Amino acid sequence: MRNFGKGLVAISAAAAAVLAGTSAASGDEVGTRSIATDLSPQRVAGDFNGDGTTDVAVWRPADGVWYVRGLFNVQWGQAGDIPVAADYNGDNITDIAVWRPSNGTWYVRGITTVAWGVAGDIPVPADYDGDNRADIAVWRPSNGTWYVRNIATVAWGIGEDIPVVGDFNGDNRADFTVWRPSNGTWYARNIATVQWGVGGDIPVTGDFNGDNRTDFAVWRPSNGTWYVRDIATVAWGVGGDIPVSGDFNGNNRTDFTVWRPSNGTWYSLNVLTVGWGVGGDVPV
Repeated sequence: MRNFGKGLVAISAAAAAVLAGTSAASGDEVGTRSIATDLSPQRVAGDFNGDGTTDVAVWRPADGVWYVRGLFNVQWGQAGDIPVAADYNGDNITDIAVWRPSNGTWYVRGITTVAWGVAGDIPVPADYDGDNRADIAVWRPSNGTWYVRNIATVAWGIGEDIPVVGDFNGDNRADFTVWRPSNGTWYARNIATVQWGVGGDIPVTGDFNGDNRTDFAVWRPSNGTWYVRDIATVAWGVGGDIPVSGDFNGNNRTDFTVWRPSNGTWYSLNVLTVGWGVGGDVPV
């Protein structure tokens, strides 16, 4: 499967924190919400050096700095921005990028600055046309519409839904997909309607078995368990953790991974345990 971790943002760590009952602004605050938590889609971690493995990295809203372990620290963005790292130029390296809700502008470091979207939108960059480049896109909860720049405008979903970007049929194009917390149902346009998960779960994108298709998966904060449809049920993580999707060992399978805001530690099952980041950071 082409590494969607390099080319999409699927549910943000910040939004995941809210769904888990934790504020993205502070790992110790419960039940609070912010611009970052309300508007960030779930995050898939990136490959910032093109070596085929996901890197351990965080973005710090307090100073706008990207901290990529073993590679670099880069200041890009400011408080209130939403990190939207993806491969925008097709070089198989995740690009540093933020989307600014206050003016609807995408700032992709060294590549482009583009106004696309309005306050209240959820950025969902991914490769929607199969050209191996992430496209600039937003999903608008107010009307359930996906706006993919220069490619498509598609009404799919309703206000309560959570957009989950992935390639569910293996055609190397991102599919228009939402997960509905009220009934635990996934709606993948023209592909499938699948009930998987319950209210309070966090939908997680990823290819957990290496078949080049995104799997239907949720992580349940109440018991720290990952439920991957027809593949696995794995207890990994605790309430307050943030699930992070990525391939940290380069075997072309998504690993069960969480980042713990309370101690800044990444826990990837059978792969790594690494302290990187502090409370308030966003794993990227």
